[in-house]
Amino acid sequence: MYNHDVRSNMAARKTCFRLMACGLLFTISMSILTGMKVRQPSYQVPVHRGLTTSTVSSIYGEWVMKHFNPDEDLTVVKSQVYPGQRILFEFGTEQYMTIDATLYRLIPEVSPLHGKHFRSCAVLGNSGILLGSRCGPQIDSADFVFRSNLPPIEGFEKDVGTKSNFTTMNPSVLPNDYDGYRGNNTVRMWFLKRLRLIGNQILHIPAFVSPPGTHDVRFTNKMIKEKKLPVKLTYAPNGTNEKMKAMWEDSEFMPSRPSTGSILFALAACMCDHIHLYGFYPFSEDEMGRMINYHYYGTIEDLPGKHNMTEEYRAYLALHQRKALVLHTEPCNHHKMERK
Repeated sequence: MYNHDVRSNMAARKTCFRLMACGLLFTISMSILTGMKVRQPSYQVPVHRGLTTSTVSSIYGEWVMKHFNPDEDLTVVKSQVYPGQRILFEFGTEQYMTIDATLYRLIPEVSPLHGKHFRSCAVLGNSGILLGSRCGPQIDSADFVFRSNLPPIEGFEKDVGTKSNFTTMNPSVLPNDYDGYRGNNTVRMWFLKRLRLIGNQILHIPAFVSPPGTHDVRFTNKMIKEKKLPVKLTYAPNGTNEKMKAMWEDSEFMPSRPSTGSILFALAACMCDHIHLYGFYPFSEDEMGRMINYHYYGTIEDLPGKHNMTEEYRAYLALHQRKALVLHTEPCNHHKMERK
């Protein structure tokens, strides 16, 4: 009887100690959590069940429009500038881009996308996940196709399609993809051939971002003017990156510096009922363990930079799960987009 009472008392004490330890741990944890400054997004839309993709897309379009309005923020227009005007670069130490005669002539009177709306849009990144995807016909079935950084199309048509309605070109494309263009006429002709593929569609150049791209922008403008190419040009205003940054800060996602893909997504969110993303995959291998190149073209392994592509991918994956868009990371089995 005595031993039984002792064992009972000891068991009770152990239980008491465990409860006290758990309580202390909980108290400490709560103190730490309440002391932390948790970043609360002002805009967070939950998963939408039972709604069509176009309806959810319009909800997210409202979020984007709070920070980026394509009708006003896509491009500089002639009424905003004059020849000889000096525009401060968005990044740099008090350096300016001068609006020369050629640039002024190419700046549009009004945005070519002003007031436009499309039922379906394909937005293309350039990840190697596109190789072997057979997504070309599906991409070309979209009403409007966005492409990033003047990627090559010839030789990759089965995987990336041929249709291009809006193509961006960071100035760094020239030294990266057309190295030696300043002195090599053959390389210049390769670049000219790629520009001709745009036809009479839109080429979007962030001309006022940083000083190192000045010569590349002027060379591109000169070639378009001298060869009388029918390209419609748009030039991102100073401050576009800040608008993209503000958009992401007003969400639960935290890309450090928004990429070109962010701008294309923002445009599509405001202009398209159905958004399909292709080639947005920042990892070196897919779910099956297959090695994935950084780009579907060329031999580059990675681009050091300030973009957090993994976080952007997480954002697009979450938006896919919420039916705001369709993120394609597997081979395409249908020749036309599904619209629901």
